[in-house]
Amino acid sequence: MHYKPIQCHLYDYIEVACLRHYKLLIKLLNGEELTGLAQTIHIINKEEYLEINVAGVHQKIRLDKIKNITTLDDDAEFKTIEIS
Repeated sequence: MHYKPIQCHLYDYIEVACLRHYKLLIKLLNGEELTGLAQTIHIINKEEYLEINVAGVHQKIRLDKIKNITTLDDDAEFKTIEIS
């Protein structure tokens, strides 16, 4: 599947989540849900990925596969962002 970059303003929220290592609930377009700590963003072959720590295992999620992201931290700077 061809990579479709997300909107720039949404990318900023993901960067904040990584900087603060927020605990996230990530809902994917295929219906799968993941909960983990935001780590960093990677660019691999011109595709952007969010790396999260799920119970000690680091996973990379392609940004255009994400439906929405909800922060689970009470003091987070945002609550839910809709990606796709």
